[in-house]
Amino acid sequence: MAAPLPPGSVFSINGWNPGGDALGCSVSISDPNITNCAGSNATSGSGSFTVLNWNLHLDADPTVLNFFALQNNLATPQTFTITVSIPTAGSFGPPSVVSGSIGGSITDTTGNGATLTNSGTNSIYTALVDGSPVQTLLDDPQSYAAGAFGSQTFGPAAFGPTVVGYGATNSIGITVQFTLSPGDIASYTSVFTLIPEPGTMVLVAAGIAGIAGFGRRRRV
Repeated sequence: MAAPLPPGSVFSINGWNPGGDALGCSVSISDPNITNCAGSNATSGSGSFTVLNWNLHLDADPTVLNFFALQNNLATPQTFTITVSIPTAGSFGPPSVVSGSIGGSITDTTGNGATLTNSGTNSIYTALVDGSPVQTLLDDPQSYAAGAFGSQTFGPAAFGPTVVGYGATNSIGITVQFTLSPGDIASYTSVFTLIPEPGTMVLVAAGIAGIAGFGRRRRV
């Protein structure tokens, strides 16, 4: 059964937001912090683009994982700005451990080649914490081209796991922005995860203690 996005979530593709029900969202039975959304063939209200496929994994613990395949329905290049963010289940850090990645492809549907570039001087991928940029990938300049009826990958690019001096108070998210040639398709998967660093340190300490104990047992 479809469900709305978690209260306080942001979902926007060039300002278009069809709502959680239309996105095919459902709350995980095993973990109420997790919302998954999936579907296909949704056209924006203006008709300027079609989301051919989407798959979102939103975990308030917190992780954001997005897959999108979009087609530019215009006869001119179009810049896409896709933002997905979720409220966190409380505060996380600082310090924190962050990681993220993006990778995708473009496909020509018109027979005259396809191009994807970053928009202006903006990065293609931006990780957000409490609504503010904290990490970017595929920074300016970026340009990818596919031949007639062909495809071309972009990325993959990644960061982390890295310990950072900030935490999340209320939300994490991802903004992906690029300019795509007319009639063509871009698809990508992007991920951003933030976890409290002290939890990692506990695991490391437990591991060191286990190794030391193993060494003592071997010497007996």
